[in-house]
Amino acid sequence: MSSREVEVFGMMEIPNWIQNVQLTSFQLLMAGGVLLIFAAILLGLRRRSRVQVESSIVTEELMAYLARIANALETPRTPTGQEIADQILRRAEERANDKRNGKVREMPFSM
Repeated sequence: MSSREVEVFGMMEIPNWIQNVQLTSFQLLMAGGVLLIFAAILLGLRRRSRVQVESSIVTEELMAYLARIANALETPRTPTGQEIADQILRRAEERANDKRNGKVREMPFSM
């Protein structure tokens, strides 16, 4: 048997081996505690290695645009009554001008 066949055969036997291992609830609890401690250590190490971006013209402009987008998303602005009336009048004028020029494109109501 080649080493590749032995490796594949060993990988196929892993699920059978795991099924035969008897674990108590205390062992599972201890394994969970160890994993939590390990995760806390990794989080602590991650906080120490932070990267700071140097300020430049591009990053300052990008931050200004992102701030404007954030402000626009935080305070959604609804159009005023005057703006709605202006839009309706503008559409009515466009339709009237289109009908005079003979370029009417109406949408059919059926799908």
